[in-house]
Amino acid sequence: MDNNEQFFKSYKKRLVISAVVSSAAYGLIIGGGAAFITALACWIFNFNNIWVAIGIGLGAAAISGILLYFLKFRPNEHDVARQIDRMGLEERTVTMMDLRTYDSPIVQMQRNDALNKINNVTKEQVRAAFPVYKLGIAASVGLAVAVCAGAAMIVVNGLTGAGVIESPGLVDDPRQQYVTVSYIVEEGGEIPDNFEQILAPGENAAPVQAVADEGWAFSHWSDGSKNPVREDKNVTASVEYTAIFEEIEEGEGGGEGDSPSGGEEGDFDENAPNPDDSTGGGNSGDSGNGGQGNGDGNQGQGSGSGQGGEEGAGSGSGQGSGSGGGWSDTNNVIDGETNYQEVLDYYKQLLEGNLSSEDIPSDIVDLIEGYFGSL
Repeated sequence: MDNNEQFFKSYKKRLVISAVVSSAAYGLIIGGGAAFITALACWIFNFNNIWVAIGIGLGAAAISGILLYFLKFRPNEHDVARQIDRMGLEERTVTMMDLRTYDSPIVQMQRNDALNKINNVTKEQVRAAFPVYKLGIAASVGLAVAVCAGAAMIVVNGLTGAGVIESPGLVDDPRQQYVTVSYIVEEGGEIPDNFEQILAPGENAAPVQAVADEGWAFSHWSDGSKNPVREDKNVTASVEYTAIFEEIEEGEGGGEGDSPSGGEEGDFDENAPNPDDSTGGGNSGDSGNGGQGNGDGNQGQGSGSGQGGEEGAGSGSGQGSGSGGGWSDTNNVIDGETNYQEVLDYYKQLLEGNLSSEDIPSDIVDLIEGYFGSL
C-alpha cells in the first residue's frame, strides 16, 4: 500500500466530501426543526423577533453538523477500502488492507490482483460508488420539510410582529399591561431626561423639562400647555407630547450704540462734555446789536433785536429786546443744572460730523442745517 498511497488518498478525498455533505444535510434537518420550534414558541408567547429563531436555527445546524461529521460520517481507511470494493472488487481492497503488513509471494499475488482490478474500473463505477449526495429518500424528505417548516414559521412570526397577521392571543402580551409616555422635540431644543417612560396604567409620569437651544425659545407643548416643565399624572393610555420651540428673530429697529438718540449705532464721543456739568449761554438773535447784561442778570443796556447778553451770575432775569440773558431754572435742561446752549452746541458738532457723509442727500443736509441755524 505504501507505493499506492497517492492512489488511495484520491478515493478517500471523494468519501470525505460525501461525508461533509451528509453531515450538513442532517445538520440542516436539526436546525430547521429548532428554528420551527423557536419561531412557534415566540409566536404563541407574542415575542415577535425573527432573529431569535434564525439564530437558534443556524446555531443548531452548525453545531449538529460538525458533531455528526466527527462522530459518525468521517471516513477511515477501512471505510475507504470497503467503498472501493463496491465497484465490483469483491473485497479485494479490504483483504489487501488486512494483509499489508505481510510480504509473502501469495500476498504479493493478491495485492497485484487487487491493484489491477482497481486500475480497470470506469469513471461511471467511481461516481456510483462515491456519490457526493447519498442521503436516502426519507432523509431527503425530512430535510425539505424541516427547512420549509422553519422558514415558514419565521415568516409568520415576522408578519405578526409587523401587524400583518394577528397574534394568536393564546398568552397575554406582558407589554400590554403598561403604557408609554413619550416626549419628543422636532427642532430648537431638547428634553434631557425621562423623554420616554413606561408606566403602569394610572401611574404618574416623572417630571420633564423642555430646554431651548441658543437662539430659540420654548413656545408650548403639542397639547397646548405653555409650561416647559410638566408632570403628567394618572396616565391611562400611551401618549406622545411634542415640545414646540420658536426661533428668536433679531429686531430690525434700533441697534446697539452709545448715542443718546438711540436708533442705529452712533459715533458718540466719550470725551465730549457731559451736558449735566455744563452751563448755558445767552441766546442769539437774528440781527442788530443787543445790550450787555451785567453780573446780576439785570436788563442789558441797549435795544433792538440781536445778540443777547452774557449769562448773569446772580438771580433775576434780563428784560427788553436785546436784553442780557438772566440766570433761571428755565435756561437749564434735564436736571435743572445743565445749560441748554452747551448741549445744543455738542449735538450740532456731532451732527456736522455725520452730515459730512456722502450717503445723506444734499436736500436733507440743507434742511437739517437750516433747522439748527434757526435755533
